[in-house]
Amino acid sequence: MANKHIVRLHWKLFFPIVGLLWLIIGITITYFVMHERQRLKYNLENRLVNVNNTIIDAYDRGVDLQSTVDFIMLFTVNTALDPLRITVYDDAGNMVADNPAATILLRDSTGTFNPGLKELWEKSGNATVQDMAYNNKKSMISSRMSDDRHIRSFAALPYEGEVLDFLSVDPMIWIAVIVLGVVSSVLAYFGSRAISRNVYALKDFAQAIASDKLPDDVDASQFSQDELGDVSRNLLSLYRDKIHAEQEKMLHERQIGVNVSHELNTPVGIIKGYIDTVLNDDNMPEEVRHKFLVRVQQNADRLVSLVNDVGMVMRLQENGRIAGSVTIDFHLLAMRLAEDIAQGHLADNMEFEYDVPEGCLVSGHESLLTNALLNLVYNSAKHSGGTKMSLCWLREEEGMHVFSFADDGVGVDEEHLGRLFDLFYRVDSGRSRKNGGSGLGLALVQRIITAMGGKISVDNASTGGLRFTFTLPVVPAA
Repeated sequence: MANKHIVRLHWKLFFPIVGLLWLIIGITITYFVMHERQRLKYNLENRLVNVNNTIIDAYDRGVDLQSTVDFIMLFTVNTALDPLRITVYDDAGNMVADNPAATILLRDSTGTFNPGLKELWEKSGNATVQDMAYNNKKSMISSRMSDDRHIRSFAALPYEGEVLDFLSVDPMIWIAVIVLGVVSSVLAYFGSRAISRNVYALKDFAQAIASDKLPDDVDASQFSQDELGDVSRNLLSLYRDKIHAEQEKMLHERQIGVNVSHELNTPVGIIKGYIDTVLNDDNMPEEVRHKFLVRVQQNADRLVSLVNDVGMVMRLQENGRIAGSVTIDFHLLAMRLAEDIAQGHLADNMEFEYDVPEGCLVSGHESLLTNALLNLVYNSAKHSGGTKMSLCWLREEEGMHVFSFADDGVGVDEEHLGRLFDLFYRVDSGRSRKNGGSGLGLALVQRIITAMGGKISVDNASTGGLRFTFTLPVVPAA
């Protein structure tokens, strides 16, 4: 059953984005409102301080304090200071000047000093401002004492009427918040829809790739110019690389099949020809019959060798690295190889020499490594046209021993170097087949070295002949 998404991606993107935008707007507006109210309150506090400073300055100049209070009250009508209360006391607590409509009383009806006013009363020096409850109303109260400590001026603003209006935020800010929120929501809607549209396109594209139903004429430029478009283009590139690799693999496997069939048919055809001749000629001389049977045996051996080589190449190609590697003394291996070549005349008339230091330890599979080196020897002996071949240790780098196998033959043209390790590849197919070559030797060498964790390359040496350079993992001496 198909998986049905209850909420589409568009809405899954839209709601969190809108929520985040509204949260940011809310935090920003809250900070702005609090900051603005603090600024306005600070403005009122400064006005209260100025009121007390004006009264104390009038006292210092000998101006009548009641006249000063009346003058101040005259200019506060219909302003933020409209509910202003001013009362001036001397150091004995006697009222000197007052706003009769709203007196600031130091003591209540029982004669108890108002706690908040008592604190202000005891302070001296510059004017101070603080919030306190006075007459059951929260008020902003400021006080200042004259320098001679004889006069104390109190100014208060209850949080009501004009004061609250002054401290309130402009209603237009809320309209701006709503407009900003709506605009942000609309932008979030279309933005999330555009993103989800690209995601839906990417999903359809990925499904087409997964089901191998992608049209061949898909143009990478049709994808959006953003990160999702980059993902789509990368997927398209990977898909085309995959298809190309699969096609190359199929072509390669088909070519291998054709080559294997061709290589097997050659000895099989020869064997069949000799056997048919022997069976159909009862009067064949025994000497000729024996000669034909020897040829049959030689081609049968060639057939067995070919089948074994093909099987080994396929196993190495399929399995990759070889399990169960052991430590190999490459110096001893080279020495035994030289003895085998000399005893078995494996290099035809070519001279073989080696230069490998004692204690050169590598990790690998000894019989396979010997097989690889013998294939290099056979290749030089049959195809190089030289007189000498050598196996040398070159250096150690990055945890690998580096070796070279070279001959002094004619080398090969540059156009062939890149394909010498291909299965069944021959530089000169007629000459190779005549010399018994199947085109598998160097392919087998390359796969054995790779399976042991090394690498191999080939080039024409500057002194002439082919030079194979290969690496094998170092085994540290105990």
